[in-house]
Amino acid sequence: MFEFKYNNMRLIITGIFVFLIIGFSSGQDRKFQLGVVGSSQISYINTNQANATGGPALTLGFGALAEYNFTDRYAFTSGFEFVRRGGSIDFNDTVADYRANFIQIPLQVKMRTRQFGYSTYFAELGLALGIETGEDVSWEPARFSNNESLISFFDATFRIGLGWEYDLGGGTKALARLQYHRALVNNLLRDEDRRLSEQSRYRFDYVSLTLGILF
Repeated sequence: MFEFKYNNMRLIITGIFVFLIIGFSSGQDRKFQLGVVGSSQISYINTNQANATGGPALTLGFGALAEYNFTDRYAFTSGFEFVRRGGSIDFNDTVADYRANFIQIPLQVKMRTRQFGYSTYFAELGLALGIETGEDVSWEPARFSNNESLISFFDATFRIGLGWEYDLGGGTKALARLQYHRALVNNLLRDEDRRLSEQSRYRFDYVSLTLGILF
């Protein structure tokens, strides 16, 4: 499992560098812009297990953003994100804390307003595909002995949000956005942990605040 994760992570990082090289080579076309972003998120486990309560975790992330403006008001956005997600579950006098690192590839459509002074407002919606690259799970009291991964390797989320851009001149923009992310898959491997119910869901949903700059 860990060798598989490592090999796939190398492929993704290679793809990211190719992506950036293509982006910079297209830098003369102002329809295409690259940027960097940093984020904080409130992540939590969304579960419907009886007598279980999901708890939040405050986590951080960062990444790169690419935009292709196919009209004045509409753009396709992608890039990559390194995000830490997770949360806790409290049930039957047991508390479990989950943290996992993900590499995510967002695929979004951005819809802008007209510019008001130096400001533009936008809405975004789309999907993100990801893989889990590392995890940290703890139980209190201690869980049973198991060396297998407890968090799903593959991940997919739906996202929707609102944001603001400020024109700094020369095509450079500062941006801020608030997004809600809904997991589309179960993030916990229920068959690997007997304390989890096979009939219940366990998803790492989160709300993120992102700040960045587009060049």
